[in-house]
Amino acid sequence: MLLVSGDAPTRALVIMPAENGQAALAALPHPASATLFSRSGVIQTADLPAIADSGGCPVASLSAAPPPRPWNVGFIGGVVAPLPVDSIGSLSTADSSRYATWLNRLASALPNDSSGRFSGLPFVVRSISRFAIPDGPQVVVGTLSRQLNQEATPLQERTFLVAEQARGDSTLVSAYGERSYGDEETIESRELLAALLISDARTPAIVVSRDFGNDVAYALFERVADAKWRNQWSSARRHCGP
Repeated sequence: MLLVSGDAPTRALVIMPAENGQAALAALPHPASATLFSRSGVIQTADLPAIADSGGCPVASLSAAPPPRPWNVGFIGGVVAPLPVDSIGSLSTADSSRYATWLNRLASALPNDSSGRFSGLPFVVRSISRFAIPDGPQVVVGTLSRQLNQEATPLQERTFLVAEQARGDSTLVSAYGERSYGDEETIESRELLAALLISDARTPAIVVSRDFGNDVAYALFERVADAKWRNQWSSARRHCGP
């Protein structure tokens, strides 16, 4: 079970796994203690007294003194520690340019769509984030897009990449990649919410939101080997708007 910040720091969306979500919700203690994390690595704690389930979109009001400040993701129980994340805005011009070049190369190496419609089109880097694994490599997470202009409906391709940079090495090695295709309003987009060390094994992990336009889902990726990440946990897609 995952907590994601709602429309205010005192409200949490309760994100259940794609399978056995209701059982997980029923097993939640009342009240529960939550640990909240920001992308920058700030840790806060709060109490989660109860959960209101409205149309499959459970939400909770968090209580703490002082009240929680802005946060991204939270967990109930378990052993979790944050890894501070730098975004492209905080990187030097040289670093952001170098990472953009490498992400373009890695994205170009991924298979194209089956019809090859996007082959040869230039990539646009939409986001770059970076964090360091203790006594390990730098991890760079990036999203890129390409667009096929058509008169009726422009089509887009969006690429999500996780890459690693070993200490003392200037190159990036692809560790995970996936693509989505569709029109601009409904194509899946991804955003890195937090980087973490989880469990007593201190396994590096990232939490990613997956926005489908009208629906949203969340995923937890773990580092399973050098330069190899895997999607280990996914939530159901949910639509909680009007």
